[in-house]
Amino acid sequence: MILINSQNPLTETEKSKLSLLEKIFKAPQEAFDLYLRDSLLGRKELLRLHYALWILAPISKISGNVIKIILDWLFSDEVEFTLFSGVFTSFLLYPLILIVVSQLDVVRVFYKKVDRVKGENYPPADVLTVAFLPFSASAVFWILPSPLNLGLIGVSFLYSLYLCFVGMKRVSGSESKETLLFFLVGIAYLLSISLAFTFVYNIIRTLLN
Repeated sequence: MILINSQNPLTETEKSKLSLLEKIFKAPQEAFDLYLRDSLLGRKELLRLHYALWILAPISKISGNVIKIILDWLFSDEVEFTLFSGVFTSFLLYPLILIVVSQLDVVRVFYKKVDRVKGENYPPADVLTVAFLPFSASAVFWILPSPLNLGLIGVSFLYSLYLCFVGMKRVSGSESKETLLFFLVGIAYLLSISLAFTFVYNIIRTLLN
């Protein structure tokens, strides 16, 4: 895996992160169990794993552009030297999505009332962030030509959404109907934030004009 020095033995934390990444594809339910059980896998390490996967996006995109330039040079009359075309978009996509997912994770933890007197506890955090590891891993698909890369990234996004249902059911016992209700609440929350920012932006723009 990128960003792991192959000359040195893996640390226990790195082994745990690689195991989590493997299980999220092979055995998703076990991946959620591993994240909640393994003390080495906190939010900090989970985000670092996402960051490591994101770096593959610009690397893959540049590699894909190089391959396209070589093929055009060999088989086409015109060659467009667009080495960095789409690199910024490929890298920016993932943190933007994760910001939204992180906000939904916060909503998921606190949108239900919890009575501590009755011994109720808040649900485990970062379930959705774990579920979106496959989407971050889709950064490798940027090496492929469009629209194939976008199609595979879209499939990865849908798979991550499916894992959200799996994860919430695994850690909280949420049924599909309850999960859908949560997503409706989450979307309403995000829309409220967007409207608030738009309102403030329009006021500032009006005052400046």
